Amino acid sequence: MNLFWLKYVSYACVAGALYFYFMLRWKGYGGSGKSRLTSLAICIVLACVTWHLQESNTDRNSPRQVIVGTVTSVRASVSKGGSVSDHFQLRVQGGALSPRFSTDIVASRISEQPIHQGDVLGVLYRTWDNVPLTIDEFQGQRPGWHYRRYRFLDPYVWSVGSVGFLIVAAILIGSLMRGGAASTSAQSIPDSTA
Repeated sequence: MNLFWLKYVSYACVAGALYFYFMLRWKGYGGSGKSRLTSLAICIVLACVTWHLQESNTDRNSPRQVIVGTVTSVRASVSKGGSVSDHFQLRVQGGALSPRFSTDIVASRISEQPIHQGDVLGVLYRTWDNVPLTIDEFQGQRPGWHYRRYRFLDPYVWSVGSVGFLIVAAILIGSLMRGGAASTSAQSIPDSTA
């Protein structure tokens, strides 16, 4: 079963987390700080879980398809660190266009970008979300080049989950410390009736 809709639930949870984050920044607005912090942590954890469920379900259950075609359009996205990811489309036999594909990092700098217009590529991809799993260049500027999508630990899930975990830990530690401080201060108040 295609659970692609969970990606939108994850986006909504990220939006909710941003909402509660800004509510924490504007301290006087809407509820206690502890409830907003708890809501923030819940949104982060839910975003992490729904993203992971959607991605792992699609990776396990989506049908795969292999196509071979000539690159008709390619756009490179360069990160601040200089790494390159490509967005491209192929013209397959008969003149039809393939779905638009997007890769993870394919090069460490723009001069090493492997995919160019006119290259002949073979692409194995998931049909539910058009994510390329492998790309092989048969003809072009870098014949023999091979790409394999490898995401053993999804960085989004781990980074979001870590932040959510740290927030939850901060809430628990803060509650324990406040509870301990309240009991010590209650013991040190002298009895005024004596």
